[in-house]
Amino acid sequence: MVINKQMNALSLILTLHTPYKVLLLFPVITIAMTGCQANGTNDSDSMFFGRYIQYIRGNIPNQYADLKNALPASPVNISDGKRLYQMQCLACHGEAGDGDGLAGKQLVPSPANLAFTRRLPLATDAFFFWTISEGGEPFGSAMPAFGDQLTEKQIWQITLYINTGFNSDQGT
Repeated sequence: MVINKQMNALSLILTLHTPYKVLLLFPVITIAMTGCQANGTNDSDSMFFGRYIQYIRGNIPNQYADLKNALPASPVNISDGKRLYQMQCLACHGEAGDGDGLAGKQLVPSPANLAFTRRLPLATDAFFFWTISEGGEPFGSAMPAFGDQLTEKQIWQITLYINTGFNSDQGT
């Protein structure tokens, strides 16, 4: 119940103009970063936080800014998203998206914890599409850009799979 109220408050903040969002969300980001560090989820200088801060400042590239996933959350799309995730993402992000894949354990900064990230109110369709398409190079991460390797549909399918909580049994 408390978490739902906090999420509703954060959703309300997101409707504000960017300068107000930054002022109101700065403490939230600071707490999230501290909590993640305490849990070993991610480093404060990781790709996730650099991209996340850029996103809340409204600095997302124009081609991604207003994107919404138009694919239905059907069993077929989610299952295809799972298959694509396993082929392209699992080695670094791990089976449950915790950032603990075998290849990811060797990376600095560590891969983003997608299981955590997907629950944050700012982790929108646009955020995930941008992240998957452009990769982590601009943020000092080893994450490759998949925009030239995957179709838009495939990126959206991966996004659907992530947003189901890595559960391919969901779908409408």
